[in-house]
Amino acid sequence: MRRRNRLSGWDDRLIEGLLDLVSRMSEGTRKSLDPRVKFVGYYDLLKLLEKPGCPVCSISQRSLIQYLNLAFVEQLTVPEFREPLQESLGCCPKHSELVRRTAQKRLPRMGVAVVYEDLLGQVEKILEKQDGVPIPSNCPLCSIEKELEDYAVQLVADYCGDQEFQRHYVASDGVCLPHLGSIAAKLQGDGDKFLFAAQEQILDRLLAQLSEFIRKQGHRSSKEAITEAEASSWKRAVHFLVGE
Repeated sequence: MRRRNRLSGWDDRLIEGLLDLVSRMSEGTRKSLDPRVKFVGYYDLLKLLEKPGCPVCSISQRSLIQYLNLAFVEQLTVPEFREPLQESLGCCPKHSELVRRTAQKRLPRMGVAVVYEDLLGQVEKILEKQDGVPIPSNCPLCSIEKELEDYAVQLVADYCGDQEFQRHYVASDGVCLPHLGSIAAKLQGDGDKFLFAAQEQILDRLLAQLSEFIRKQGHRSSKEAITEAEASSWKRAVHFLVGE
């Protein structure tokens, strides 16, 4: 019999497969890692730091899409998957759009069609009774995303004292401002000092790239080549303030 994760009753097999949380989560309980212990999530984090954007955003969004992919393929007949969607009449606008976008690329459209046929049938029955207009609420994917985000935040916090991680972090885009606050709340001492000092270096670099991008838009400098980092600086500035 499978364990049930505290994620609104979702099947734990999916969560574990998504997050590589076998060594981090047990019956919904999360513990900080010994920073000397390096598992697959650590090396995944280092790879993400080599790419543009906030790694916490990347982990949570990528994993949520993978979750949807698995859920709409394998969980259509599982009550733990269907019931939260039935109770909430689907997802919030943000996650409904994610389902729509992902279905066009990865999710089997049949799975989405089956789920939403059921939801529309529910709405139709309510309207037939003329008992008011049903309003979607308590999006189950919001709860899933929060758990994914918490995992990624804790992962970064666990390794802020690791020298290899620190080298990768300083050379990266760092984390977005919302997640910077979440990570800082879990840190004390040297980890806290490193995070803020590193983020200051990252912002100095981003501001310099923004300044160069702006300068090279001027008439006198318009013939100067704009680097890839400068060209993407305005997008990264937007993402830093609000996340992705």
